Amino acid sequence: MGKKIGIPIGVIILAAALIVCLIPFKEAAYTVMVEYQDTEPYLVESTEPLDYEVVNTEVDTTTFIHETSVVLGGIAESHSTWEETVPVACVFVRNTDSVSGTFNVSFSVLEPFDELMLTTTLYLDPGHVGEARCPAYELGHWEYEVIPETKMVTKTEYREVTKQRPETRYKKVALLDYWLHY
Repeated sequence: MGKKIGIPIGVIILAAALIVCLIPFKEAAYTVMVEYQDTEPYLVESTEPLDYEVVNTEVDTTTFIHETSVVLGGIAESHSTWEETVPVACVFVRNTDSVSGTFNVSFSVLEPFDELMLTTTLYLDPGHVGEARCPAYELGHWEYEVIPETKMVTKTEYREVTKQRPETRYKKVALLDYWLHY
């Protein structure tokens, strides 16, 4: 009779062991790394010219006083003075930027009075106006070019990046596996 009871009990124990070891009953949490797309800011430095506007251009005149002396034998023989009125090309530049800086104004005239006056450098604070002048014996068709100083600018730009984050997931596991690993 012991053998008759032992076989069914053995079958029940074996079935219980198989159920515990193989059939997933228990839900267990686990973590995986998941990729995702994100937008990330980054700084870009570049140079750009200062902002300005030409407020006005006009032709003015200026008078130069010339003097000459002729000296013979260490004694002044003759001395003469005369005035000369010449046209002047004028350009008025306003600094419309938020920082101070220099603005080079280069002129192109027919017959310049002095080669050194063909380029004028204006240092202007924000909002201020400066005048560049270029006298000439003859202006003819005159032109100018304004070349502003540059400044460093830092801008924020955005790029797509792939990142990873942990994500909790769930799966059913056998009771033995759960007891041993979770």
